[in-house]
Amino acid sequence: MMITKISWRNVWRNKMRSGILIASIAIGLLGGIFTMALITGMMESKVQESLITDLAHVQIHKTGFEVNNSFKDSIPNYQAIVKIAEKDSLTKGCSPRVIINGMASSANDSQGIKIIGMDPNKEKDVTEIQSFLIEGDYFKGKRKNQIVIGQSLAKKLKVKIRSKIVIAYMGPNNEMVNTAYRVAGIFATSSPDFDKTVAFTQSKDMWRNAGQKFIHEIAMTSIEGGSNPNGLRDHLKSEITKKDLNIQTWREIMPELSALAETGNTNSYIILGIILFALGFGILNSMTMAIWERSRELGVLMAVGLNRTKVFTMIVLETIYISLIGGVIGAGLSIGLITYYGEHGLKYSESSIAGFSNVVYPLMPDSFIPLFFMILVTAIVSALPPAFRAIRLNPAEAVRYKG
Repeated sequence: MMITKISWRNVWRNKMRSGILIASIAIGLLGGIFTMALITGMMESKVQESLITDLAHVQIHKTGFEVNNSFKDSIPNYQAIVKIAEKDSLTKGCSPRVIINGMASSANDSQGIKIIGMDPNKEKDVTEIQSFLIEGDYFKGKRKNQIVIGQSLAKKLKVKIRSKIVIAYMGPNNEMVNTAYRVAGIFATSSPDFDKTVAFTQSKDMWRNAGQKFIHEIAMTSIEGGSNPNGLRDHLKSEITKKDLNIQTWREIMPELSALAETGNTNSYIILGIILFALGFGILNSMTMAIWERSRELGVLMAVGLNRTKVFTMIVLETIYISLIGGVIGAGLSIGLITYYGEHGLKYSESSIAGFSNVVYPLMPDSFIPLFFMILVTAIVSALPPAFRAIRLNPAEAVRYKG
């Protein structure tokens, strides 16, 4: 008990040094946690945007479609498959889609695109592309041959709302289908590539223009969320036994996107390791200087009977007190900043960069509590060398030390 009181008082004997050390720990913890929150927010935002603009959680295709991407790889007897998918207890939304690669042309330019034909009412349960509209509307009214395109494609074709563009693709009987569409809406996501190469239209228009009904993809969302789509996939696999159908989660369809999220976690821990390493050296340096300056005092304490174990404990306790104070301040500041920017967003550039949104919403990292204890462990480990140096002092020599 006496040692704990002496350690606490020693912390405040040199307020300047203790204050600088506490500030270093608080700023280090704030920097580490906020950086992890930013990276987590960026990766989660990228994944979520991909899910709500195109991927959804689970997709069903005819085997080979993902390789050939051929018109003929439509899902046979798709009405029965859609009915099973819609009735599954884990299904939140289900949207049958026509997927065709074609060419979009205007009087000014042309661009190869992926055309997604769907039922807008069902698609709203799967994706949220309508929330990215910056002009026009999302298939309102009963006008035929409406199309919603990205901002990048509109700029390349030099078209605007109600402009006419021609969509050309190879039909089911290997005949070229050319159809004029009217631009109904223009969307803008954080990915210029997506905006330039993907367009949405209604499947009923594509069926009418092609002369037959067909779909290539059934996209679904799970009530368990995008982070856990395996349950819905496994349910569907047990109910749909056709061997010529592929039922895959978004992680299986786009493993690079899943890897991107994992890479974000790895980068966070690398940055955290660097911060902890620097923090450890800072504590080591400060405590070593403190022991050097207090050599005479420590020599006197040992000369009057304070044993070396208590001296060692006293030095470590001082470091723990400083680390706890700095850690609590740093954690409080981190929670405050993450909460504020998590609601209002942090704009770091005027436009999106490399497919990432220019506004980041930091997310509290899962490792927040472990991180707090890692700071304590780092502080204790950094205090060990100065503590060992203190107990190796010769009391007879230390009391003559003048600093």
